Amino acid sequence: MSKIFSYKARTADGELRTGVIQAEDVKRVAAILSEQQLIPTGIQAQKSDDRPGLFGFLKNRMYEDLIIFTRSLSTLFHAGIPILNALAMIKVGESAGYFNAVIKKIRDRVQAGRSLSDSMNEFPRIFPSIYSATVAAGEITGKLDTILDSLASMLERDMELNRQIKSSTRYPLVVVAAIVGAFIVIITFVIPRFIQFYSKMGAALPLPTKLLIWVNQFVTGYWIPIIAAVIVLGFILKKIYSTPSGRLFFDRRLLLLPIFGDLIIKGNIARFAYIFQILLDSGIPVVRSLEMLAGVIKNAQLKKEIELMEESFREGRELTSLIDELEFFPEMAIRMMQVGMESGSMETMLGETAAHFSKEVDYKSRHLTSLLEPILTVVLGIFVLIVALAIFLPMWNLIQVFRG
Repeated sequence: MSKIFSYKARTADGELRTGVIQAEDVKRVAAILSEQQLIPTGIQAQKSDDRPGLFGFLKNRMYEDLIIFTRSLSTLFHAGIPILNALAMIKVGESAGYFNAVIKKIRDRVQAGRSLSDSMNEFPRIFPSIYSATVAAGEITGKLDTILDSLASMLERDMELNRQIKSSTRYPLVVVAAIVGAFIVIITFVIPRFIQFYSKMGAALPLPTKLLIWVNQFVTGYWIPIIAAVIVLGFILKKIYSTPSGRLFFDRRLLLLPIFGDLIIKGNIARFAYIFQILLDSGIPVVRSLEMLAGVIKNAQLKKEIELMEESFREGRELTSLIDELEFFPEMAIRMMQVGMESGSMETMLGETAAHFSKEVDYKSRHLTSLLEPILTVVLGIFVLIVALAIFLPMWNLIQVFRG
């Protein structure tokens, strides 16, 4: 997983340069600085606020700002406006906002003679390493206008994918929240009154009612240890997840989830193919592209499988030889890429792969509610049944008592 490093370096003339770079480790930072003809004098890891997610690598607000910036820069570049003038003209959101301050800093660095991609490298929280590296390739090959268009399209697709999934999961989350809320109300307010009322009447309590009473007594009697245990458990899980083996363990289980696991896999494969296509179009070699992609994919299990693909390309093996080794990477995507390699149309096949899996994610996310409805109906039915039995069976017993 890539990290953020601050560095101090000097040019061949002895001029001091400082900044930040997003890379996998210190060695990679040193290599990047060497490529920029800089001599590192100090490299230090910074605490990153990057949080693992199921999809995407930026927050929603950052997506929107970066899309506006990329589209604006692309349009102005197509119009023949020089980079310095274009950066001076672009405004994203509020004039005094953070993004505009970063644009100004980038313009100052470009004006001082640095490249656009090199300037972007200093702001990895806004411009991910794969973004700035793609821009760098576009500058070298003279395809910056095409690269900017592709990056903007990729970000738009990515944001739309995230929105669809969030919209589809909103209904199930509301239902689950309603069930949890109702359960808390019943345990907190309804059951205590039941205990007082039925204890006076001397009626025999059925098992469902006894169960809810036991839950009420347990929660009210041990709520402080329960909260403490939850906090400690959360802290332990967070610590485990922060380790490479722990993250791999949990991320693998995440991909095994019914419905959601398949959605996560296909969403990540669609993103993988889109970015891979852009990197190859910009002239970045296959092995280096896969190395960069492994740093973008958030799921540790899928990252591991992409690293296997990178190793396969380094050794000159066919991708299809990995089919048995790749547990989650779809066989169809592997075969399509292999065809692209053999026919010399890798970029085209990656575009087809991305389009195919994007359509699958789109279809599944739109029908997610209908897929989850049977599960939600069963859960809701069980909850209603337990509550109904807990409330109405004691009433039936009371009627029997009064009749007796």
